[in-house]
Amino acid sequence: MNLFVLSPHRDDAAFSLSLSITRWLAAGHRVTILNVFTRSLYAPYADIKEPSESARLDLVSSLRKREDQAFLETFGDGVAMLDLDLHDAPIRLHRAASVVCDLDVLSHDPAIPIICKALDDLAHAGRNAGKAALVLPLGLGHHVDHRTARDAALPLTLSLPSAFYEDLPYATRDGVRIDLTRFREDTQTRLHEPLFPVLCHGTPARPIAFKRRIALGYKSQIDSALADVIAAFSRRYQGAERLWANQAWLDLAIREHLSTPQGDPEAEPLPA
Repeated sequence: MNLFVLSPHRDDAAFSLSLSITRWLAAGHRVTILNVFTRSLYAPYADIKEPSESARLDLVSSLRKREDQAFLETFGDGVAMLDLDLHDAPIRLHRAASVVCDLDVLSHDPAIPIICKALDDLAHAGRNAGKAALVLPLGLGHHVDHRTARDAALPLTLSLPSAFYEDLPYATRDGVRIDLTRFREDTQTRLHEPLFPVLCHGTPARPIAFKRRIALGYKSQIDSALADVIAAFSRRYQGAERLWANQAWLDLAIREHLSTPQGDPEAEPLPA
């Protein structure tokens, strides 16, 4: 099966899905990560003092690409990566980085048709090569780039097995249940079926330590304390990662070793 992971920024798939990717690769699936907003000035933990904004843009974007390449080396040849080279929200929308979680998705955002076409092309190629499935961000934390990428992909979820991941580190914040409610509200006119919680147990013997090591690879973005938080989040799922899957995903999940039901009596499906 061809699994297409939508990663709004370079670190999102790594933070949120590193264990899931090990599971999918062990099951013989092909994983392609589509990085969307890869042109960025955001590197709070990098010592970049170039006064020219254009030069800083190139330096930060290159640095973050190197971090992603190191992440790929963890999996050998098992994971492919495609970059759309779009500008992230502060550049694209001309707003401060401090407000990106307060902005609404713009229906006329020029990034949306580019993301749609890239996903359509991948899905078409994936279907021709066998089964295809999508893995998308829930948009927890309300970051406008995450929601823009997610919303651009929603039409494909009506025809493909799809699962939504809990965006890290945003999912670690207080009020995540409120964010899930917001997801229902955000997508009620575009997502026409319920979503159900599933777990992806990775193959590493020490999953928490593995997630921490992966997170620490993005040194320009986080410090060791936040890497600890990202890694520890999986403890609530007994060392797994939780996704929210549609029925088409559930129909394949056990046979294709995609995920297992969460089995949490307190977990409720996210209605359309």
